[in-house]
Parts: sequence; structure tokens; C-alpha cells
Amino acid sequence: MSSALPTPQVGLVPRRRDLSVRDWQMPLPESGTWRVRGPAGSGVTSLLIDTVVQQVKGGVDPSGILVVASSKETGGRIRRELTDRLSETGFASASSLVRSVHSLAFALLRASSEEPVRLITGAEQDAVIRELLAGQAADGRGGWSAEHRPALNFVGFARQLRDFLLRSVERGLSPEDLEGLGRQYNLPVWTAAGGFLREYEQTMALSGAASYTSYSASELVTAALSRPIESAWHTIVVDDAQHLDPKSAELISELIPSAKLVVIGGDPEQSIFHFRGASSAFLRQFPADQEIQLSTSRRQPDRRAVVVDSRTTQLALIADTARRAHLLEGVAWSDIAVVVRSVGQIAAVRRSLLAAGVPVHLNPTDVVLSEQRIVANLLLGIRALTEELSASELNDLLLGPIGGADPVTLRRLIRGLRRFDPETRGIDTLRTLLDTEVQLPDFGEKITAREEQILLRIRGVLESGHKALAAGGSVEETLWAVWSATGLADHLLAASLRGGVTGSQADRDLDAMMSLFDAAGDFVERRPTGSIHGFLSHITDQELPTGVRDRRSAVPDAVTLVTAHGTVGSQWGTVIVVGVQEGEWPSLGETGSLFEQETLVDLIDDGILPGVPVSHTADRLREERRLFHVATSRATDTLLVTAVHAPDADEVTEPSRFLDEFCRQYSVQKENYAPDPGAPKGEYTPLRVRVLSVPSLLAELRTTVCNPQARSDERDQAARQLARLAIAGVPGADPEQWWTTTNPSVMEPLKGAEALSPSRIEGLLACPLREVLKRLIEEEQTPAALTRGSLAHAYLEAIGRGVDKQQAAELTMAAFVDIQNDPQWRAAAEQEKFSTLLERTSRWVEESRSSFTQAGVEMDLDVEVIGGVRIRGRMDRLEKDQAGEHWVVDLKTGATAISQKATDEHAQLAAYQLALSRGAFNGEKITDPKPGQEPLTVGGGVLVYPGSTTKKISTREQARRSPEQLAEFATHLPGLAAELRSATLTARVNDSCDRCPVRNLCPVQPEGKTTIHA
Repeated sequence: MSSALPTPQVGLVPRRRDLSVRDWQMPLPESGTWRVRGPAGSGVTSLLIDTVVQQVKGGVDPSGILVVASSKETGGRIRRELTDRLSETGFASASSLVRSVHSLAFALLRASSEEPVRLITGAEQDAVIRELLAGQAADGRGGWSAEHRPALNFVGFARQLRDFLLRSVERGLSPEDLEGLGRQYNLPVWTAAGGFLREYEQTMALSGAASYTSYSASELVTAALSRPIESAWHTIVVDDAQHLDPKSAELISELIPSAKLVVIGGDPEQSIFHFRGASSAFLRQFPADQEIQLSTSRRQPDRRAVVVDSRTTQLALIADTARRAHLLEGVAWSDIAVVVRSVGQIAAVRRSLLAAGVPVHLNPTDVVLSEQRIVANLLLGIRALTEELSASELNDLLLGPIGGADPVTLRRLIRGLRRFDPETRGIDTLRTLLDTEVQLPDFGEKITAREEQILLRIRGVLESGHKALAAGGSVEETLWAVWSATGLADHLLAASLRGGVTGSQADRDLDAMMSLFDAAGDFVERRPTGSIHGFLSHITDQELPTGVRDRRSAVPDAVTLVTAHGTVGSQWGTVIVVGVQEGEWPSLGETGSLFEQETLVDLIDDGILPGVPVSHTADRLREERRLFHVATSRATDTLLVTAVHAPDADEVTEPSRFLDEFCRQYSVQKENYAPDPGAPKGEYTPLRVRVLSVPSLLAELRTTVCNPQARSDERDQAARQLARLAIAGVPGADPEQWWTTTNPSVMEPLKGAEALSPSRIEGLLACPLREVLKRLIEEEQTPAALTRGSLAHAYLEAIGRGVDKQQAAELTMAAFVDIQNDPQWRAAAEQEKFSTLLERTSRWVEESRSSFTQAGVEMDLDVEVIGGVRIRGRMDRLEKDQAGEHWVVDLKTGATAISQKATDEHAQLAAYQLALSRGAFNGEKITDPKPGQEPLTVGGGVLVYPGSTTKKISTREQARRSPEQLAEFATHLPGLAAELRSATLTARVNDSCDRCPVRNLCPVQPEGKTTIHA
């Protein structure tokens, strides 16, 4: 049935070089000072490169040429193109032609400094700042005010302080300057930050034991400017000058007087790093003798703008667009980019692309090193050399890349060890056996060869580490010993060369390991006697992305997933800009508000005194608009911009204003597959995305075959196509591989009464599989949040039974405070919100007395409704109206009431109505009527929402259902009861599939493909 897997043919190919000759309509600069400006894609960078090539080919000494790039990534691209275009000239330079501004400052500082100089990463600096803040919090040190001191241990406080200090240092402010400004303008937080900066500088000066001086990137430029600068460059070329901060611009200005040729290039409309202190002032105000204006962009892609009705549809559209571009149009994976607004959006998009079979490449500098799974697992193995791991940590070690076990095999191994030593827990026996000094016993038949292989593998890895430590190996040598023993290097290399989704993940793992070894080498160099524990703390304390050394000579064959800021200086054939939503793009939040960071920048840069009202919203909006322009100007062939419009979703989303501006600017007709406010009743045609992938095709065919509501011709056609695919050996096409068609081990129905609770009936009607399995999933809500609803119901019951309202409220509030686990800053607000909930609950009871008379509270219900099927549950309240009809009341503690249409169809209320219409009072319960006893007369049902934010307490009423409607509803219940007892569960397609918590287990959903062969 199945065909053999193909054997990949792997080979190394030379990097493709683009040496096309560019035709400029003007002579290239040869001497003097020049400014080159032009929109994105007009060729500013290309003109600067050709200017350098002309200089070298004209006989100018390459050692005297300096090209300043905005970042190391942009510098790498410029360096590669210069090398390609000059390779035939045989040029030689005494130093690198291309540098970032920080690399330039580092070179100048190292040349003028007698002691060694070292650059620390942002992640290391962040860890040092958090450590110093923790010390100040513990010792009560520092000049922090009482309102700030509780926040010293918060990561957010440390991040804002770091950003504030970076902006200060970039502007040449010393600790004394900050303290003076704080006193002058009555801003104590500046004074405290100045004192902290002094302690930080003293700590960094002492940390190297006088063997070197450490600088952060922002400190480098200020330090270089503090020393005499001797320029050795006769030609200075600056690319993307709009990204320079004032101090970087000052550094370059110091080099310009001795140069014969100076060319400054950039575009003020691409200035998007103001939050880092960048300004386009240097580009705009540079006193150039001559100027070149490039007016036309050479990038003229086909543009589309698509609005859909859900994030799920948006993700499917992204994956489908990427796959069709690659498979149908021949676009290389590496020539496709997916652009998001912020780092927080990367994870969801990456998962969606990988699930669709799209290889993904992330910039290694966008991820935190210790959060990479392979790094975290290796560090866990290193920890195991010197300390005992907990049971959960040991489990993680064995299930990760280092241990190499799968959950089933590990569980069998632990059970086998328990059989081998019944007096000891299996995990404890396993921990003992991982001690390499303990000889493995003869397990007999207690464990299998595969299980013993897992045990031998992890013992071998740990033994290599112990040997390295015993031999006096350094941290770096110990790390290498453990890594080599795993054998993962060859495995990941082979996977990387094969490419595809697995290859892109292998690339990411190898990048992470290279970064880890870089960090280990730096750690050993700075601390030759440093311990394993010290290195582990050094890595795990870093919570910012770690800068890595770029060793790549080839671009990974994978789709680039990048933030909008990360697209600077790049271009791709196909670009997809994702999630252009109002509130996310533009993002108008203030930067560094805790430390009045923007006030400091205004004071130093523009002389605006603190206290003068200044609105930065317009400036932030302009920068966000420029950022959107940068993101949408990276494509050369195809550009797709997507947004979601979901006005009725739990999280309301609407397209950004930038999308309409984009459509107007480029005369693009927006494709709208979402509710249109102008259409009658919000009618629209949703977008149905068919992702061009085998799993998605199989999922659609199987969904159609399994859907009893599909047309017969559709089901027949889907069955024929599945049969063709099964004959061709496509995995997952044969029904024998489906969970719904394989033979289960047990088919006997479960024993139990045929009883249904009203709360479960609605879920069972929609999808029995979801209703049953979701209860097996660990609740995402905290115990406090779960108990909150129970306490509100208990309060409603108490006042219904005559307890004093004030006393009941006080006791309920005390219980709520006891179970609260909110942070201190939010606790009071949550208590106030819960107190309001109780007060509004009591108020509804009082106000409803004009219409209702209480008939019961927390009443048990157990009534047979049809053919032996019973409805069993408990009602919050049962009320009686003036006509003598009974109403069931259900308390809802959520903040949002459902629509009236949803209330009319509410299956839980309908189930209560059905049970009441078949039952009667027997004591304090509603049960089957006794002989001669009449069933209750039902008036309807009410949902009460005291937690709503409306002035009037929101309620939703379900009208009385007729006997015919109740009888029709009852006919569905025997089948639901049978589902609960059956050995099989029906997976049914419904409107809530995109929000289903068991989607990954559902055989009719694409994500359920992982369960097919289980």
C-alpha cells in the first residue's frame, strides 16, 4: 500500500552571484561631499556600492575606504556584493571595508586603548541590570522612591530602566548629569537612575578583574568620542543614514573632514528606529556639496489586500500563498518573506507555516538562547553532572534531544524498573542508575532492548561529562564532551541538508548550539576559573535575544519570518505582510513612560523643558506609517497584505487605517471576505482557503466523507479521490489508517444510567468528541478563577435561603481574598470587581421580585424525559411568575452577554424547560410526577449577567417552548446518551471548530493528522 520513502540527493552548490551591470543616468561621485536620497527600492544602496567599486577599480587604495552600514545584517549583504563585484580585481584591504557604526566605534576604541576592549551583548547587560536591581531591592539601597521600590524585581522595570540608560548614554550623559537633571527638574526617578548608572559602571569596571574593559553597544560610541580620533579613511560611504542616533552621527562627522570623498545615503521616509534614539536629522542636515535624488522605485510588485473573518483563515491564507508561490510559480523558499508587526506574533505564524509543510527561518537574534529547546535540554544535562535533578527535570532530560526517548518508551522503562525493584519508585530507581559509578544490573525480561538502549544512551552522555570534569576540563570542554556524546551534530547536519520543514528546524537548532558554544568560549575567556554553576546562571539569567556571530555563507532555503523592523535593507520576490490590525498597527503606546524617557530625549535633542505639554501621538503615528511603508516596499514581484475583521468575535478586531491608505495609494481593490458594515445584516461570503498541501487535501476529503450533512455526490467524489490517493501510497488516505476505522481494543459500552446534565447537552449536540475530551484537558484557568464563579453561586444561594445580605457578602469576599493569586498591583482591582458582581447579583434578586416569586434555590433535578433517558442536574434558582408559570434562572459570571438569537437556541435552557415540563415538586427536588400529580407549567428561562459592564444588569430570556418544540428537542437526547456510553465518539464539524481545544486530536481536522498512526 505504501511506497518507499525517497532518498534525498544532497550536494553543495556555489552561491549565486548577481553581477548585472547597472545603468545610472548620472555620473557616480568621485570626490567631494554627496547626499543620495531616494524611496525604497530606488537603488540608493546599489549606487553606493557601485561608487565604491568605481573607486577601487580606479586605483584607489581599498584600505582607505570605509562603508558604514546600519546593522551587521545589512553590512553583511553589502560586503558580499562588494566581494562579488571586486573578486576579479584581486583587491586587498588592511581591514574590513564594511562596518556597522558600532563595529567602527569598537575598532577606533581598540586602536586608541591600551587595555583590551570587549563588547557585551544586550542580553548580558539586561542580566546584570536585573541582578543589581535585585540587590538594591534586597538591601534597601538606591535612590528609588517608595512607589518605585516594589517594582525593582519586575522584568518590565528592568527593561524600561535599560532603555532609559541606553538613550542617556547615546546622548553622552554621565551619572552626574542624570542626577543633576533629576534635581533640576524635580524628577526623582532620573536622579535614582543616575545613581544606578554609577553603580552599574563601577560593577562593569570591576567585573573583568582589570583584564579588559566591557562596553555595551551604546557605550562604545560615547567612549570612542571621548578619545582623540585619527581617521585613516579617504573615502567614507554611509548607507541608511536615517537610522543613526545623534552620537553615531557625531562620530561619523568627526571622520569626514579628512576624507576626499564622502557619500551619505538614505531615505527619511524609512526612519523607523526613533524608539532606539535614531533620527533622520543627520541625513537631512548634512552639508553636502552635491545631491543625487533617485525618484522612482524599481520594485513594482503585483499588490493584493485581503480581509478575512478570522485569524485561522488568515494563517491558512498565508501558508497557501507561500506554498503556491513555491510549487506553482517556482519561487525559491528563500525568496519568500512573511512580515509581522511584532515579535509576539511570530510563534503563531511559525506554527501555522510548519504545519502546512513550509520551511521557516528565523533570525537567531530574535530568540532567547535559553528558551531554545535543544539548549535548555543540554543545559539540563550539564546540571545533572553536579546536582540532582527533580523528577520533572529528569523526565524533561530524557524526553528531550539529549535523552532521545519518546513518552511511551519512557513510561514503559519506568514501569519496568518498578517491576525490577517494587520497593522503590521507578523514577527514583532510574535516577540511581544514571550514576555512572553504579554498574547496571541484569534486568532479565523486566525491560526491553529499546528501553535499555535509552538508559545506556543517557548514561553515556553523562559519563562523558563526568570524565571531562574529572580531567579538570573547562566549561567549554565539558560542554563539548556532553554534546559530542549525544551524536546530535551529524543527525542535525543531515536533516539540515535535506531541507524542508525538518531541515529548517535543524538549522535553528544548529544556530542555537553555535551561539551556546560562542557564549561558553566568551565565558571561559573572561572567567578562566568559572564554574559550571556560574555558566548555567549566566545563560539562564539572560531574558533578551542573544546576539550571535554570523557565520553563514549561504542563505537557508526557507521562508523568512521576520518583524517589520527586521526587514530593513532586505528584499524578496514574494512578501506577505500579516495582521494589519487597528491597535496593533499602528501601535501608539508610549515608550519608557515609567522613566519619562521621551521627556529626556525632547530635553536633550530639542531643548523642550520637562513640564511643557508635548503630544507624541502624531509623531508615533507618522513613524508607524513609515514602518508600514518599509514592510510593504520589500517585494519585487508579489505583495500580499492581510487583515482580520471580526466584529462579533470574543476579541473584536478590525483592519488598520493603513490598509485603506495602502489601497488608495496603489489603486488596489480590497478583497473583503469579512462582515461589511454597509451590507444588509452584515452578510458576506467567507473565504474558503484550500491550502496546497497533501495533509490539507486529505483533511478536506476526509471531512467531506465523514460529514453526514454533505451532498451525496460530494461524498462520493471525495471517496473516489481518497481511493486514488490510497492506491498511490499516500499516507493517511487509506481509511485503515484512520482512528475512526481502526479496531479499538474494547468495544463494550460503558455502564451507567442514561442521564444527561443540561450543561452538557449543548456541547454534545455540537460535537460529542469535543464535549467528552475537553474535560480531560488541564484547565487553563487558575483555581482562583474557577472558584470565583462557585463563590458567586454560593452567595446567590445564601441570600436565597434568607442569609443576611451584608454578612453573606462579607463571608464571600473573605473567601475570595483567601483564594486570590493575583499580583499585588491587580489584587485590589479584582476585589472591587468581585464586590461589584456580588452587589449586582443581590440587586437583580431585589429588582426581579416585582415579576417573580422564589420557588427554590440550588434545586436538584432528576426527571425522565423520553424512553428511559433522564435529565439530571441542579438549577441556580427556580422562579414563579404572576401567572403561576415556572422560570429557570441561570447565573452567568462572565462580562459579556450572548445575543438574543443565541439565547433562543440555548440548549441548556431548553433542557431545563423540557425537564420542568415533565417533572413536579417532590420536597425540595424536581423529580418524576407521582401518580395523579400534574407536571409543572413552564414560562421560560432567564440568563442573568451581573458581571456585565452595562448600567442595567443584562439578562437574556428564552421564551416558553411549545409542547411540539420540546418533544422534537427530546428526540435528540437518546442518541446523546448513547454517545456517552459508546466505545466511539462522533467528531462533528461545527461553527466552533476553529476554537476547539482538542483540534489536534480531531480526525476531521488538519491538525489531527498526528493521531492517524497512533
